[in-house]
Formats: sequence, C-alpha cells, structure tokens
Amino acid sequence: MEKLLLFSPEWAERTASIIAASTGYQKAAATWEGAMIFTLQADSGLGIPENRSVFFDLHRGECRAGRVASPADLEQATYIVSADAFTWQQVMTGKLEPIAGLLRGKLKLARGNMAVLARYVLAAKELVKCAGDVPTIFPGE
Repeated sequence: MEKLLLFSPEWAERTASIIAASTGYQKAAATWEGAMIFTLQADSGLGIPENRSVFFDLHRGECRAGRVASPADLEQATYIVSADAFTWQQVMTGKLEPIAGLLRGKLKLARGNMAVLARYVLAAKELVKCAGDVPTIFPGE
C-alpha cells in the first residue's frame, strides 16, 4: 500500500475510512460528540512552512468525514490538538499515548475540554490506532 504524507488530503480521507470501519472505535466512542482537528505545527527546518491541519467529523462512534481542515473547520471544531512532527510520529506509531501526551504537554489542546477528553481514553487510543494504520510519510523522513 502506498505511503501518504502526514495530514495530506489523501491521508485524511484514508484515515477517515479506517475510522469509519473500526468496530473498536465505534464501541469506544459511542457517546462521543465533537469534530476533531489534528494540527501539524509549522517547522521550516522540516519543510513545513505553515501549520497543516486535518478535520474529522466524529459523532457517536461514526466518522462522517475526514479532510484537510478549512478555515470554517478551524473556527468551528470542538477540539484542536496540535504537535510537532516528531510528536505526531510518536503518537501514530504507538510510542506515545494521546492522553498522556496531552497531560505531559507534548500534544497541545488548542481548543476543547480536557476533562471531557479524559473520559474518552479508549476512544482516543482507537482513533490514533486507526490513524497509525495508514502507511505514512512523516516530515523529516
């Protein structure tokens, strides 16, 4: 299977389809509501001139859409999680748990309620597992 650039349009679409098909995510996120944006922070040294964000429309175990985040998505999303390329690589490869990354400040919650997110540890793990199932080219590789 072809490797896709992290947070590219193709990566977002493939990730959304994997999330949508995941029974583990469906069960873990059955009561979850809220759109999620993942943001890759700009890093000129890695050739990332500006932040790159992907949007996932998540609702009660469903992933209704996955795409590059539009300005409207960035304004309206319930949650925005941001990190540098190295941290996203650690998360996507399972070396860093998403909630632990948030609690340690490696992942930054730019928008949203941490107390609510903490109740969905299993859903967060399943979401990241689905993203990790996409063959990915990480910046700097």
